[in-house]
Amino acid sequence: MAHAFAPIPAKPTFGTLKENLYQSDYLIRKKAKYAYCRTPSYCNKIKIANSYDLINSYNLGRYSRNLETCNIIPINKGNLIMGQYTKLNLKNVCTVSKGTPPTHPCSNDLPCDPCQNNDPVTLDPNTSVPFYFDKTIDPLGELFGSSQCGELNYTGHMVLHPPYN
Repeated sequence: MAHAFAPIPAKPTFGTLKENLYQSDYLIRKKAKYAYCRTPSYCNKIKIANSYDLINSYNLGRYSRNLETCNIIPINKGNLIMGQYTKLNLKNVCTVSKGTPPTHPCSNDLPCDPCQNNDPVTLDPNTSVPFYFDKTIDPLGELFGSSQCGELNYTGHMVLHPPYN
């Protein structure tokens, strides 16, 4: 019965910034990079493949090269550690609009895009009305989605911004 009350570890939720590579992983990636550079391709797609092993090796080589040259961090953006190394680029994203959300998304009295007028939303700290009563947060669902499927849409706006040392 003691196993029924075992604690759930939190470490996987935080994630790690670097992958743990063993010697075998290093050698496999080295061979994959060689296969990627030597295999004829067209638009990053392999032209001729004799086996699935060559295709997998080619794709791993492309992934490894992109990690080195494009400053891509191989990490799940849903992990908590990404909050320390990224910022949100919310340029051209409708975050807050005035008014309550319409019952029908494209009614005649309101435009389909509530942020078309680009008027800034002012905050009055002395008001007794809560912020969300007369304003709509993420009216188009670009950050948190319109359903449960899009609740992590904000991760698409994450930009790498490492801390300064």
